[in-house]
Order: sequence, then C-alpha cells, then structure tokens
Amino acid sequence: MPTTLDQYRDAKNSYLKLKNQAKKELLARFHELSNELFQVQRELLEDFGEKVAMPSGKGLKKTKPVKKTAPAPEPPAPAAPSPEVIALARQIEKQRAKVEQAKAAGKPTKALEDRLYELEDAHRLKAANS
Repeated sequence: MPTTLDQYRDAKNSYLKLKNQAKKELLARFHELSNELFQVQRELLEDFGEKVAMPSGKGLKKTKPVKKTAPAPEPPAPAAPSPEVIALARQIEKQRAKVEQAKAAGKPTKALEDRLYELEDAHRLKAANS
C-alpha cells in the first residue's frame, strides 16, 4: 500500500511532466501565432500600404472590446474672442501694413518683421488661453 509520501511524490512528478508539456505546447502556439501575425502585417503593408505596429506587451494585458462609436458631434462654436485678442489682431494688421510699406520703399524690414512675430506670438498665446 503506497504511503501518503509516495502519492505526493508521484503527484509532484506527474505535475512537473504536465507543466513541461504545457509550456512546450504554449510556446509552440505562441510562435505559430506570431508567425501568422508577421505574415498578416507584411500582407497589409505590401497589398494595401497599411503599416500596422506590433502591439506592445503592456497593451496585451488590458484589452478592451472595440466599440463602434457614433460620428463625432460637431464641436461647439468658438467663443467670442476677448478684447485683448481683438486688439492684438488689429496691431498685427497694422504691423503687416508697415512691413509692406517698408518693403515697397526699399527700407530695411528686419525690426518691423521681428515686431510682427512678437505680436503674432502674443496673439497665439492670448487666443489659446481665452
């Protein structure tokens, strides 16, 4: 009659055999799927010009089902610009006119263009913050 210790050793041996077999089968399946994935990726690129990146290991852990979404709603109408933004826009137009006049007269325009760039930057910042 086998003792409990003998039964444990037999169970442990059979477990290790099953574990090794499962590992081999999982690795074989993994390589099979990865080869198929590379083939599909190559076909997408060659036939359709679609370059698809390989999924990262992090993305494989948490996959979410793909949901079909309704078309994106139209974005709300932009808010009216603030008085500062309007004033900067006017200054930009005046500065552009000065640059054009200086170019037509053959005068140097470097300082005028620098001021124009400064005004445009200030306008972009104010418009983004408002």
